[in-house]
Amino acid sequence: MSQVWINNREAIHKGLPIFVAAINMRAGITVMNPLIPILRDQYHLSSVQLSFLTAFPVLCFAASAFLMPLAGRIGSTNRIIASALSLLTGAMMIRAVGNVAILYVSSLAVGIAIAILNFVLPVWVKEHAPQFSGLITGIYIAIMGVFAALSMAVAVPLAEATGFGWRLSMLPWIALGLISSVWWIVMNIRDKGAAPVQVSRTFHRVLLRDVGAWSIAIFFGLQSMLFYGTATWFPTIFVDKGFTLSQAGFLVSITGFIGSIIGIAAPHYAAKISDLRPLLVVISAAVVISFSGLIFDSGWHLLVWLTIANICMSTTFPIAMLLTVTRSADASETRSLSIMSQFIGYVMAATAPGLLGVVFDATGNWNLALAIPVGIGVLLAGVSLIAGRPGNIALDKE
Repeated sequence: MSQVWINNREAIHKGLPIFVAAINMRAGITVMNPLIPILRDQYHLSSVQLSFLTAFPVLCFAASAFLMPLAGRIGSTNRIIASALSLLTGAMMIRAVGNVAILYVSSLAVGIAIAILNFVLPVWVKEHAPQFSGLITGIYIAIMGVFAALSMAVAVPLAEATGFGWRLSMLPWIALGLISSVWWIVMNIRDKGAAPVQVSRTFHRVLLRDVGAWSIAIFFGLQSMLFYGTATWFPTIFVDKGFTLSQAGFLVSITGFIGSIIGIAAPHYAAKISDLRPLLVVISAAVVISFSGLIFDSGWHLLVWLTIANICMSTTFPIAMLLTVTRSADASETRSLSIMSQFIGYVMAATAPGLLGVVFDATGNWNLALAIPVGIGVLLAGVSLIAGRPGNIALDKE
């Protein structure tokens, strides 16, 4: 048995708890995207109002800078993860039984839970398996993507299957959430002596003066704008281009699945490359080309462009997460760089669903709205020239 296989098997074993935690981290949000046409007709909501179902959680992701000092009082990273998973599951349960107001409240709760998980999972990797950071990061992010794709594939068929409507689409994710929450709660029975998470405010201030840290944060924001802006509207856009809602959900799902599978390898191999600039510029160029194809092409050719776009988004996200791990010296610095990049990045990302919705409401043309991701791809290439440079962010702490 080769040493590589032994190492990979060890990495998978060490990362198993994180893989369980990652199941609902995107599905809790993306399950709503194919249901937007149904929600719009049922509750008579505008595109801008509907965009807040995605924007609220993303704003919570940005608020992780303020949430983490509070969450750190819970205890160790293990306890924080268990608590966040329980909150996430509870939020999806009340979403399934509530009205329009509860939809928005549950979106906020989902966002708070995932914001905490977004922050603490890279820290868990740094603490428990730093030698396997690339592979574990790739796998858990791929799991997020695979289950997100699955949530979009089954949402509409479940919504149309019975008289329960869109609420039935929540059931699989509530069940998986209960399983993962119980898993982590049982794990924490053995975690009584673990130290609480400490968040360094000093390093926050140092990072704010560093160009490299800002470039990572903006890179994180641009790739998040791509994902959350387009994932919200892709099913609706494809319905507008002549597909049925079920077909649109399936197309977005299967291409997202393909992107997630390919995305597994991205951080594993990116971790072995000292200078990521050439790779990131190529990916950015592919973003521009693929979204241009979605604007100017039609019919089943759109599947090709959608696949390329999802592959790009599925590779830039894990690389962005990896940068916070590989360009920091220890777990404390990873926490601080993760907070900064996610705060700035998700503030940027929260504008994307509403921005595309506003353009469509003003023009009635989704092709004009898709020009926004094309522009983001151009900006992504420019930022990559700084964010992808080799070396750590090594600063003198005050």
